Amino acid sequence: MDTPSHTVEAVVEKAPGPDFSALDLIEQKSAASFFQPIISIKKIGVVGLEAHGRGVDSETKQLIEPEDLYKKLDEKGARLALDRLFRDKGLEGFAKVQSNIPGMLLFLNIDSTILTSDVVGSGYLIKSVREMGLDPSMVVIEIAPEVSSDTAAIRKFVEFHKAEGFLIALEGINNSREKLNQVLHLNPDVVKLDPALVQSMAKDAYKREGVRTVVNLTQKLGSLVVADGLENEEDALTALDLGADMLQGSYFSKPQKSDASTLGLKARIVFMASRYRRMMTERMGRDKDRRSRCQVIALSIFEALSEIPLADREGQLASFFPRHPQLECLYLLNQDGVQVSETVCNTRKVQSRKQFLFQPAPRSTDHSLKEYYYGLTYNGMTRYLTEPYISLASGNLCITFSGVLNDPGTGKLQILCADIDVSQV
Repeated sequence: MDTPSHTVEAVVEKAPGPDFSALDLIEQKSAASFFQPIISIKKIGVVGLEAHGRGVDSETKQLIEPEDLYKKLDEKGARLALDRLFRDKGLEGFAKVQSNIPGMLLFLNIDSTILTSDVVGSGYLIKSVREMGLDPSMVVIEIAPEVSSDTAAIRKFVEFHKAEGFLIALEGINNSREKLNQVLHLNPDVVKLDPALVQSMAKDAYKREGVRTVVNLTQKLGSLVVADGLENEEDALTALDLGADMLQGSYFSKPQKSDASTLGLKARIVFMASRYRRMMTERMGRDKDRRSRCQVIALSIFEALSEIPLADREGQLASFFPRHPQLECLYLLNQDGVQVSETVCNTRKVQSRKQFLFQPAPRSTDHSLKEYYYGLTYNGMTRYLTEPYISLASGNLCITFSGVLNDPGTGKLQILCADIDVSQV
């Protein structure tokens, strides 16, 4: 979507006066809402806004962080009142934004500690949304369940609001067992990654694997992923590369006043889309070149073996390694996927401590569940090339090229499998 090119500075939040009263603030409804954009690079635009509630000191007019307010509110009823105040302010501000920029999603936070059996089902939120003339299907309710949260009440809350048309998001999700179980049990529409997992992940392999774990699970469940807390370009690109659907963080914009939350973002979004497109194009080019080189190696072996009688083929396998040092292993299968030759391997040795993990498959091994067999036979193909995987023969990342060989004398069928070391092509 088109937005003005000028930027607006985020409001600087200052500490409140020492004597501010959280209860007076709630009674006076002295609060404000700020909005942080949520970006879709594939759509090249802003797709949603997350509302951030702030208290306003009635005397100094300075902003008060929610954490500072909640510290002064021990009673559950007061926490609920503050949470509803922030939500109402968020809905009010979003209604003004949506009238100017329709089609946006509102991400609205709810304090999970207030979701108890006597609160869930009150209908307060749906009533507030309707009073603002908003469609519940445009509102994403964000929840971050804590260890002390009432799990049964949260599940009831989620089911109730899904039935009313709301979307549900879980925030602060990482690859811990607890957080992944929350995703499985609540089945949200959106999963927001924990900023602690997202930040610096471009330089941290452990964090990248954590993000990949969350993304793999959410894709299976049909949920979308928001990479939250992004502070730089490289982490944003990494998030896209790992499968994040949407991006959020100070790299794009800090929370802004409602009428300024999407200003000045178009250029940065277009720039990020250009970087991502270039990265994907370069990768696809490398993958295409690598696959082409693997095919050239494998096809030359297939052509040579196709002229050799079936009984003599196994004896010829070793002769191809001096000509093609990229080869890991060569072996022959019958039409049922059972290995009918020994596995002939490159002379490189597996580390002694890994020799029981990675060993060449012996004659009579059943390969019928391997991709290079069922991918070939199920699709009725004569040639098949796998994606890279860890070879059980060597522990190296390899690609297997499999193909059908017919015996020129008897007409019997064999399948030749050529494992090729990806790092060598």
